[in-house]
Amino acid sequence: MRRVSLIGLVSVFVLVTLLVGWELNQRSVRSAGSSDADTIPPLYLRSRIALPGVYGRMDHYGLDTKRDVLMVSALGNNTVEVISNWKRVHTITGLEHPQGTLYVQGVDRIVVSSQSGKVRFYDAESYKLLKTLDFGDDADTDNLRYDPAAKRIYVGFGEDQTGAIGVIDPSTMEHLKDFKLGSHTESFQLEKNGPRIFANLPDQESFGVIDRKTGAVTKWKIPGIAKNHSLALDEAGHRLFTAELAPPGGLTVVDTESGRVVAHLPCVMGVDDVWFDAPRKRIYAPGSGFIDVFQQVDPDHYNAIAHVPVGAGAGSTSLLLPESRTTEGTLYMSWPNMLPQGGSEVLLFYVGD
Repeated sequence: MRRVSLIGLVSVFVLVTLLVGWELNQRSVRSAGSSDADTIPPLYLRSRIALPGVYGRMDHYGLDTKRDVLMVSALGNNTVEVISNWKRVHTITGLEHPQGTLYVQGVDRIVVSSQSGKVRFYDAESYKLLKTLDFGDDADTDNLRYDPAAKRIYVGFGEDQTGAIGVIDPSTMEHLKDFKLGSHTESFQLEKNGPRIFANLPDQESFGVIDRKTGAVTKWKIPGIAKNHSLALDEAGHRLFTAELAPPGGLTVVDTESGRVVAHLPCVMGVDDVWFDAPRKRIYAPGSGFIDVFQQVDPDHYNAIAHVPVGAGAGSTSLLLPESRTTEGTLYMSWPNMLPQGGSEVLLFYVGD
């Protein structure tokens, strides 16, 4: 009798597990989305983008809108992985646990934040390092946002009393000023048609509300959000959405005019990025092995419409890209350390109507 190697059996088992998981994912998405088999589900898997050799936790995404290039902060791998046409085309190295990646139009630069407290600027065409800003030892520079009207970059950084949002000029690459918050902001969102920044401050069980014209900071106490790291904004509907990273999991909806909690729903745990799909009035909450989808009935009422299985180990970081004239709406989700040959994946889901 021919002996079968243990490695061979493990490889076959992993392959079968992935194929079965993919099929179960498709069946479950169809059943969760609608009882009609011909109806497009709210999310469906379109492609898997392999990142061989990339290990460890993966963090936030960015998008080079000029070149249609996706950028993934591979925190545990100390790299930023650059993806074009559903394949990796470049790797930015020499980073210390990168957390946020941002493309700045106009100056054509990529900005990367790291746990070490560094914010680095790269030429978006050549990936040449242009400048490094140092926010201090272990300053934990994290989420990045860009205000194209004011031409300013905002970065969350600091711990405990040093927690703040810093303001950077992307043209001069200079650190201009800070808005002090008193603890680390795990996520924040900018109003497009107003002056406010909403910052999630789980250590204070609060949202910080910053007027970026006057610098005034107020805080709304939101009991029960000590485990919430994510934040999304429905600016037209005056609502904020935040979901829990740690058990038991839950989605909280807050009125941006009053700070009042208007809804709380069960949700998958492990959510680090939550997204509001304005055209469809939906919320996507990718978490630990699943993506929960909620439909907004009106600003105060929401229904859970899908609990999409992805697979054990699928990560909490993600990116929602709205549809355009040439592309469908897409949701990218990280799956660290799952390739049989070693490495990670990025899953690409299309958003259905």
